Amino acid sequence: MAEVPAWLLATLGVVIVAVEIAAILTRKRGDTISERLRALLGIRPRRWWRPIGIITICALAAWFVIHLIFN
Repeated sequence: MAEVPAWLLATLGVVIVAVEIAAILTRKRGDTISERLRALLGIRPRRWWRPIGIITICALAAWFVIHLIFN
């Protein structure tokens, strides 16, 4: 697999930080990335697919830890 260019990762990081800062400064409920992710996965507000969303987050976190340790 080809490496991702450093400038692309840096740009992505800057965009994420900018979105989070803007969301925090506006103080509108539901603007941060974590709140949007919770809504998308059905965690808050509670949706019928909530268990699937929670399993998805746990699976991604477990994969990421294993990936970091063994790759």
